[in-house]
Amino acid sequence: MAMYHDLLLHKNAFMNISPAPRLTYNKGSVGTREVRAAGDWEKVMISARHNIISLGCGARLWYPVNEATLSLAGSQTVRWRKPRWVPVAKSKMFKIPPRTITPKEEVVEITRLFNMYRTQMRAVRRHLWEESLRRADTSELSMQQAAEDEAEHQQILEYNHQENLRVAALREERVRKEFEANLARVEASKEKLAKQALEAQEKALHLITETQALVKTFIKREDLEEAIETAIANPIDYNFVIDQEGHIFRGCNTKPESIPEEDREKLLSVAQER
Repeated sequence: MAMYHDLLLHKNAFMNISPAPRLTYNKGSVGTREVRAAGDWEKVMISARHNIISLGCGARLWYPVNEATLSLAGSQTVRWRKPRWVPVAKSKMFKIPPRTITPKEEVVEITRLFNMYRTQMRAVRRHLWEESLRRADTSELSMQQAAEDEAEHQQILEYNHQENLRVAALREERVRKEFEANLARVEASKEKLAKQALEAQEKALHLITETQALVKTFIKREDLEEAIETAIANPIDYNFVIDQEGHIFRGCNTKPESIPEEDREKLLSVAQER
């Protein structure tokens, strides 16, 4: 309403200006608007609540200004508030607001409802307080619950101890069986290794025996010339022939009729068939 009072004070100044001046004001982010002071005065009053110019120094202006002389770079839009030093508006100076009179019945009903609400809330708070005391650590129920929990805890500990003993006995039995199985496996492995060593030793002895027997057939250096003369004098013919009956005739000069039939050599397969 103080804004309307200021507008009324400056109304004559707007109306007496000729030609009709331009009223420039800032409207937030919309931009600058131009109104005619004479024809659009009601529009100015309606929109004046939210459109004022606030300069950087804090002074509020509401009168025709020139766009070229006033820079709006530092202006900001503020909501109108009536200063404390501004007196009461003349239109409200002798206006007494009516006093609201509440009926007696309504006052009684409101008092009754408030008393009932206060009683109910007091009962709820009392109930919650007693419940908190009942659930507190020092209450009888809490102490009883703590004793039950402790007894259950001791029972669980005893059960855990017995279970540990049972599992320990099972573990010892399992370890003993595993040790016996490992010991038997080691003994079997030792026996197998001993048997393999014995077989290897027997093979080595057999090889040595065969080698020693073979060494006896070797020709010594001093008997080499005699062995050569014997081989030349007694040549060995490795050629042989086989007839249709499976008889073997060795040598190139051997004649079949020179060997009796019962002394003839036969193939092994033919001899087995007969």
